[in-house]
Amino acid sequence: MTLLLDRRGLLRAGLGAAALPGLRGLAFAAAPAPAVPLLILVFLRGGMDGLHLLSPADDARFVDLRAAGLRTAAAGERAGARLDASPATDFRLHPDAAPLAGIWQDGRMAIWPAAGLPQPTRSHFEAQALMGRGLGHQGEAGRADAARRGWLGAWAEAVGGAAPVVALSGQDRPVAELLGSARSLALPTLARGADLPGGAFGEAMLAALHAGAPGPEAAAGRAALAALHGLDRLLPRNAAGQVQPYAPAPGVDYGPAAEFGRGLATVAQVAKLDPGLTAAAVDLGGWDTHENQAGRLAQRVRVLANGLAALDADLADLPRRWGVVVVSEFGRRLRPNRSGGTDHGRAGTVLAFGGGGRRRFGLGREFGPWPGLAPEALEEGVDLRVATDYRDVFRRVIADLAPGAPAPFG
Repeated sequence: MTLLLDRRGLLRAGLGAAALPGLRGLAFAAAPAPAVPLLILVFLRGGMDGLHLLSPADDARFVDLRAAGLRTAAAGERAGARLDASPATDFRLHPDAAPLAGIWQDGRMAIWPAAGLPQPTRSHFEAQALMGRGLGHQGEAGRADAARRGWLGAWAEAVGGAAPVVALSGQDRPVAELLGSARSLALPTLARGADLPGGAFGEAMLAALHAGAPGPEAAAGRAALAALHGLDRLLPRNAAGQVQPYAPAPGVDYGPAAEFGRGLATVAQVAKLDPGLTAAAVDLGGWDTHENQAGRLAQRVRVLANGLAALDADLADLPRRWGVVVVSEFGRRLRPNRSGGTDHGRAGTVLAFGGGGRRRFGLGREFGPWPGLAPEALEEGVDLRVATDYRDVFRRVIADLAPGAPAPFG
């Protein structure tokens, strides 16, 4: 289950609503958990326009169909960073994504420019529900192992060691990808420690509620309280018992990324405290750009790039392997609409980068297949075709992070 560290979540979930059948109470060893790889999922909720983030700048059809404000150009004051990713096409990363271009140039980023769900869908709800459980089609939803489990949480439980927390949602709500993890927390900050919103009284109430009670909900509640205590004990405190503010690596500033940066900073903090943290997730919304896309997308890209660059620098010296995958539920239409925006499409751009441990990110400068924008190459004549199943991206990243470890999605 995922423990929500906010008052509404505490009252609503009762610490047991997301439990899987058969969960047992957890006992943590006194010795530190062995180091494991860390996979961080950044989900861009709303359907990010991958063709704007990463534009085929010299594609004549693309230039003809898209106004300058809805594409990244190769020249001019707002020219994008050239990636030299393809000998046939001049791909340019959005000018506000310059920090991400630096990671690519450093050889520690991979990009799949046409990735997504195998099943055609333009529904936010349907696409996010499928991706949360690691599915490709609605027909797979009836599988017993897919009914109530998020793929990332299940993978963390399989790979993570005996650690206080193996999965973390760096915000005030759980994400579907982590549901079902018995040692999962959802919290946007540790500034006041990992205490419950109700304080000592609330903790005593919940402990009494779940102590000795039968059933998976009570077992999940006990496990969540144990995970919470385990994390809280790792936090540095001063002589008065007050939690010390998190100090990222020198020169790292999460501030320009606002709330998104705060969640990433929490992930980095826990990753340094808990060598058993195996999976983390942070969302960034605001990508449903049906109108006035130019300015709205630029603002979102700045937040995204600033936050990810800060995380990359903060984790540079982490003594274990880590990777970040950035994905959205779908891309957007090739042709813009009449409101200065783009409507729901199919394939989108997926990014991955990482580091840590004793070797570099093994997929650096890999560039996925590009189907092109010719009329006969488009899906239904209007959308960038999905050339890479999004699950194949995660399989590749995890195989690089943890060779030999169980892979998600079977």
